[in-house]
Amino acid sequence: MIDTLVPPGQLADFVPLAERAVSVDAASLIRFRAAERAVAGFVRLPYDVLAGRTLAAEPTGGFDITVSAADFLQWVEQSGPVPAGRDAHWLSALPPRHGWRRVDVVPDSVVRNLVRSGAELAAGTTSRQGQESLLASVVLTAADGASPEVQVRLGALTALTRMGFLPRDGQAAIDTAPGWVRVAAAYGSTYTSDGNPLGLLSQ
Repeated sequence: MIDTLVPPGQLADFVPLAERAVSVDAASLIRFRAAERAVAGFVRLPYDVLAGRTLAAEPTGGFDITVSAADFLQWVEQSGPVPAGRDAHWLSALPPRHGWRRVDVVPDSVVRNLVRSGAELAAGTTSRQGQESLLASVVLTAADGASPEVQVRLGALTALTRMGFLPRDGQAAIDTAPGWVRVAAAYGSTYTSDGNPLGLLSQ
């Protein structure tokens, strides 16, 4: 049970992440992974993007547990019971803790312009398949001159802004690790697989 691993008060800053996930999908899950005086929380969004953030905490030990995001919100707000574990319902991998390499940093104006342009195109797309194709399209290519280019999908940038991770006049960093692309901002990060289904990647 999650209440024996970390006090709910130490997870309160995950509330915005869970709320935004539930606003997209009422059945959303939130997965917590703890180690070394920190807890990371992740939600999976419909367009094959993970969103997450890491906060300082004092867990009783390392753990990895998945719960309903809606149940988590009620528990943290002291209006519901301790959420039951739903580990079997989370079918995709998590990004690695270490091994990330910074490729580039872009200002928030670039990210927001790309997201705005994508939203304008989406407004003229009536089919779900068309919208999913648009979110999967590569809209930004990052390179540091020392290794292959990193392709960033519109879905990762859209999630970064919609989850409230990117402050105005902030920056977004483009990072890569084997099999993953991360877009990191001040309040959280989004993750996409590097050409592979999320569920087939190793943790």
